[in-house]
Amino acid sequence: MKAAENKPDKETLQRLYEEDRLTQRQIGKIYRVRHITIKRWMQSYGISSRPTGRGLENRGITAPTADELFQMVHVDHLSYRDIAARYGVDPSAIPHWLKSQGISLPSVWKTRRKGHEPTLPSATELAHRRSLGESITSIAKSCGVTRNTIGDLCRRHGIPVDRDGWDGGRRLPCLDGHEARSTYEQRVDDWLSQHGIAHQLEPRYPFDSRYRADFLVEDTYIEVWGVANDPSYKARKANKIALCEANEVPLIGINWWQFSKGRRWWRPLQKLLVQSPAPCLFYTAPAC
Repeated sequence: MKAAENKPDKETLQRLYEEDRLTQRQIGKIYRVRHITIKRWMQSYGISSRPTGRGLENRGITAPTADELFQMVHVDHLSYRDIAARYGVDPSAIPHWLKSQGISLPSVWKTRRKGHEPTLPSATELAHRRSLGESITSIAKSCGVTRNTIGDLCRRHGIPVDRDGWDGGRRLPCLDGHEARSTYEQRVDDWLSQHGIAHQLEPRYPFDSRYRADFLVEDTYIEVWGVANDPSYKARKANKIALCEANEVPLIGINWWQFSKGRRWWRPLQKLLVQSPAPCLFYTAPAC
């Protein structure tokens, strides 16, 4: 179909452009023609084009007043993204509006917490929770703050700060000379060593050489499920568990959250202990 055959009448084109405030490109998509064709049709009908640009006035949108901006930002604690969605603009426009109206920019802290100030743990409480093995990430989550905030608080009170979980591929030394891929695996490795349990790192599964476990103790495989909210990791985890069950392969799994809040993450490993375990040669781990 030729473009001329699809040309709307003047009233229709004027309504789409001036009343519905569609752009020439948007109208072009409706009639399956290029925006330049829409521009020519408008010129033939004597319809004036709007000034170029994406300003609110050009799109028939009324900008918020200073009082409305202050209410949204400092009272309702809406994010830039939420405000931008209301006015159909890019979030980057919001700070420009605030500056032009002389309104102070909100902090990310207050926006995320809707103005509520979090309660941080005292030095005594923080030291106690860390002594129980709770991670800095877990403490930060329970307080509604960032990990850096709790890390800074630990340093201020002289409480040791270590890394949680995987650290970008950096290997962590274990007591027996092994190198772990995360603090979670490091703690498991050290627990096995402390109890005199011989173990192999990253063994392949007997039913599929493509898969590796984290540890192998005699015929029992150990997995530290250290990743959350990752669909591909979740699928591999489910597949490993199903294959172990189908092939009757003993498997012990420890989830990342079991290492937090003083949970006894080592309990699943106790079945590996013999009646008279070897004496502790390294350090004193939590009592079993």
